[in-house]
Amino acid sequence: MRDPRRYLPRFPVRFYRKILESEDAGRAASKSTHTLVNLQVLRALAASSVVVAHALHETGTLAVATGRAVVDGSAWNLGFGVDIFFVLSGFIMTHMTASEFGKSGASLRFFLRRCARVIPLYWLLTSVMLLGALAAPSLLAVPIGSLSHVLASYFFIPSGRGVDEIRPVLALGWTLNYEMLFYVFFAAALLLPIRLGILWLSVLMVGMALVGRLIDPQHVQIAFWTNPIILEFLFGVYVALIFRSGARIGGGWALGLVAIGLLGFVHVSTLWNDAALPQFLRSGVPAALFVLAAAIGPMLPQRRPVLWGVALGDASYSLYLVHPFVLRPLRAIWEKVIGAELPLGLFVVFATLVAAMFAKALFRYVERPLTSRVQGLALRSPRSKQTAAAPLSRADTESA
Repeated sequence: MRDPRRYLPRFPVRFYRKILESEDAGRAASKSTHTLVNLQVLRALAASSVVVAHALHETGTLAVATGRAVVDGSAWNLGFGVDIFFVLSGFIMTHMTASEFGKSGASLRFFLRRCARVIPLYWLLTSVMLLGALAAPSLLAVPIGSLSHVLASYFFIPSGRGVDEIRPVLALGWTLNYEMLFYVFFAAALLLPIRLGILWLSVLMVGMALVGRLIDPQHVQIAFWTNPIILEFLFGVYVALIFRSGARIGGGWALGLVAIGLLGFVHVSTLWNDAALPQFLRSGVPAALFVLAAAIGPMLPQRRPVLWGVALGDASYSLYLVHPFVLRPLRAIWEKVIGAELPLGLFVVFATLVAAMFAKALFRYVERPLTSRVQGLALRSPRSKQTAAAPLSRADTESA
């Protein structure tokens, strides 16, 4: 009788091959509308959680000015939305380009498409921030910085701002610095067949995370780029491979994954802090479970709240980048008009709703036409345009 243990090492290899080579399942998955709906709702949740986190922060200033009790959000990890965005990015990049690995020109087309998607709105709002700093520098909590810092901000290069803070001119752009790093690595992976490309990408990103974790580099850019948070993109890559393998689960299992994923939104205990558990485990793993549930679970019911979530998911990039421009003026208006008349919890609700409406308008009248125009210029060849219209292109609004 053959020893069954001799087959154990082969199982991961066989499974890995299956999820990479399941072309039929991948083609069917690319046509799945339920995935688009679920992911857009998840994207709306991620962006909204970041907005709520910053609105809660604004109540601290309002509490001092009005005498009202500050809204305590210490039990919630609302920055968890960023982790969801990173995992979503890894998922969508892999799913959209799975058939492009190893093809001539795929790497360049991918990178141009990503730049055309991310850069226009970010550069526009960064420029607005710079103009605001010139007009009213006293409104800024942290000075803009030197010319080199401004240039680094435009070109997604991590740069120091203030004391012990690595943030661009538009502070939320720190996440885009990680996004662009991932795009560069992923574009390089597209030069190879999918199996070798994913393996190379995995080894590279795990190796960089180990450098950041074990060596603690002092150079600003190296310290930033080797933060283990980059592994969250890799989580998304493997969620996409599972999805493309044809694996699906029922509603009960999906709810179970979401329930576990909700741990990413709360501070359970001191064991949940950065010192004991790094972010890519504390928040990245729950985020990956959220995305996995959305990808391989059943479609959400087509009811009004879900449709609202899809609409906000479309505008999530606008919401993420523009909401600081909305919250600060709203705080000043609330302080002068409302004062101590209403509890500050209502400010959080009001500010989040106004930011969402403003972002939806920005998406419709600025982001979408601007992005379409830039994509038309960057992707002129018929082949590039065909690639740009890959499945799930409507969901291609990620970037946290």
